[in-house]
Amino acid sequence: MSTETFDVRAYMRSPIVLTTDEVDAVAHEDVSESTLPTLTYLWSVEQDTLARMRDLLVTPTHAESRITAFLSTWSHEQHRVARGLQKLLEANGCTPREPPDSTAGRARRVWDDRFRPIATAVGANFLGNHVVGAQMAAGWLDAAVLASGYHHLGAAHAPLAPLARTVVRQKERHMQFFAQETRGRLEDDRVARGLARVAVRRWRAPGTRYADPRVIADQIGPLLTDSSVLEALDAADRTVQTWPGLTGARPVRAGIDELRRAGGGAARRRSSSVGSWGAVGGDLAPSH
Repeated sequence: MSTETFDVRAYMRSPIVLTTDEVDAVAHEDVSESTLPTLTYLWSVEQDTLARMRDLLVTPTHAESRITAFLSTWSHEQHRVARGLQKLLEANGCTPREPPDSTAGRARRVWDDRFRPIATAVGANFLGNHVVGAQMAAGWLDAAVLASGYHHLGAAHAPLAPLARTVVRQKERHMQFFAQETRGRLEDDRVARGLARVAVRRWRAPGTRYADPRVIADQIGPLLTDSSVLEALDAADRTVQTWPGLTGARPVRAGIDELRRAGGGAARRRSSSVGSWGAVGGDLAPSH
């Protein structure tokens, strides 16, 4: 079970919130045309907080006071980042919109809107608290991928570096919580380890549950040619492999590689010099 290494009360008292001043300080900066799609991708993921909360809170996780307390502040932080990114995009003449759904994504959306909350609630409640570790692992993976994206943003565009540093600090804090919860819940629970293996295998990159993967591949194209990003994502897989029962897991590599294949020749050419990366999706993890 959980230990108290991560101080949830301190986290709730002192959230890392992207402030209006931080956004205003860079809103007047011209963001390059090539960066706007990546910013739009990050915005679309950050503003999807409520859907991810819904997927968690119809499961036994809702009875975990420590986790729900964390999520209340987590959702506030995510919302403020989404608002900040929207303001930055609009200041650069770009009205952010959700990426179009793929054919499979439209079918998933119908399922999710009509049936998934009930199916998830029934299935997860049957599995009980064993499912929480799998959800925490998926949350860690999401945060790790997003942190890498913001690292790239700050390194590639100096005016955005202060804003990116704030969000990276936020994501790293989230990762600390999710990692602690995951490890603690898998350590002495064989069923939880089995569910985590399924969730990690089915995990898909944030923002790709509904969206046309070709659009996402184009939006994150610059990330796929940044060796520092790919090194960070490789390190994320190595971290997952240290968790109980997840030796050999490579969910991030699988997820990005899936996007590259979906993106076609252009995406493969952009990333051919830096190796093979990728993702899959599943019902034990929050939908993206």
